[in-house]
Amino acid sequence: MALIKNTDALAAGVVALLLLAFVSPVFAQDETEPAENEITRQLVDGIAIVVGNEIILESEIDEEFYIYQMRAGATELSPDDMARIRSGIVREMIDEMLLVAMAHRDTVRLRPGELEEEMENRVAELVARHGSEEALDVALAQEGLTLTELKHLYAKEIERRLLAERVVRSKVHGTIDVTWGEVESYYAEHTEEVGNVPEAFLVGGIMIIPKITQDAKQAAVDRMTEVSDRLASGGSFEELAREYSDDTNGATGGDLGTFERGTMVPEFDDAVFAMEEGEVSGIIPTRFGFHIVEILEKSDTNVHARHILARVAPGPEDEVRARATAESLRQRVFDGEDFAELALLRSDDPATREEGGVLGWFSLDNLAPSFKDVVTKLSPGEVADVTVGESGFYVLKLLEHEDARTATLDEVRENLKDYIFSRKAEEAYEKLIDQLSREIFVDIRTGMVPEE
Repeated sequence: MALIKNTDALAAGVVALLLLAFVSPVFAQDETEPAENEITRQLVDGIAIVVGNEIILESEIDEEFYIYQMRAGATELSPDDMARIRSGIVREMIDEMLLVAMAHRDTVRLRPGELEEEMENRVAELVARHGSEEALDVALAQEGLTLTELKHLYAKEIERRLLAERVVRSKVHGTIDVTWGEVESYYAEHTEEVGNVPEAFLVGGIMIIPKITQDAKQAAVDRMTEVSDRLASGGSFEELAREYSDDTNGATGGDLGTFERGTMVPEFDDAVFAMEEGEVSGIIPTRFGFHIVEILEKSDTNVHARHILARVAPGPEDEVRARATAESLRQRVFDGEDFAELALLRSDDPATREEGGVLGWFSLDNLAPSFKDVVTKLSPGEVADVTVGESGFYVLKLLEHEDARTATLDEVRENLKDYIFSRKAEEAYEKLIDQLSREIFVDIRTGMVPEE
């Protein structure tokens, strides 16, 4: 059982991120239209749900579904999955509107400046996703919006979500108390479940990645230069892809399909999105090798392209040199040199070398298969033979070992208290929504009836 250390989980669910990395086309609606135009839009759009005095339009459900797809990368869903997800979205939207109706009824108000502060936080998230304010402005311009218009468009919706969050904190979280007696009782009844600490290994590693020789890189460049010359002489891109490309899609003429900006590695992305429809690139280097790309179709946000790849990978001689380096480092450890210092100086793993090569604590279940048989046979302080991993060759050292045991109450006390709190909060939230559903008028007109 996972002990959830997040007492704001329910409120955070109610106040999910509203703004996307790219704004959906259905978002670009003119909020400055006259009131009669808004009424016309409702009639054409269709009212999906009425909650108290508020309405939810079919387009608003579509927007939320779009947000889900963008965040989850769920572009290919079965009809059953779509119905289930949209049903859940409808349920969440109704719950939020019930909470907002309660806020209005009980005259709950936001503190001065809270809406503006939250709006700026959301904008900062968008800027971070795009990398700069200028890039965000470009993305919004593609949707016919400015940043000021976007803020105006969503001010009311963000206000609703902040009000819903405030109700949850007051009417749900504010009513819950967890005593230490409850924690102790729960621990006593579920010790095996909540107190199980599996056997654990603290592992250090020095990673050596086989280095590709300059000769191998030059051979790939020469090969792609030959391809470029043949294309310039009228050669067929598809046929040359079948003949030269090392990618699996070479058999189909190198077709990469249609993809959005940010899908490919940055160096490939930057080159491709700077090209024009019908253009054939020069040689583009990436960490996978060297590419030549042809743009088949292009829009502001998508590209349909094909490529020819000369893959550059370590050869047998490169691997022999890397293993020899790892063996030399292992011997230096045996000769008395400090493992952490050698990791700092020689490891090719930037994520761990600054920590002296400490890879972290691992249970048997989360040790990599190639490491499991090696690490479990070591005693603390011992260094294994050079081990082959997914990224290269490793000099592994077992730094510490802990046997499986039962955690004490003091070790899990705080997390267990948070877990009990979250369970109570979930129950209280469901009761509050059930109560509001009986007190406040709800008319579901959409065909997507929420699952109960």
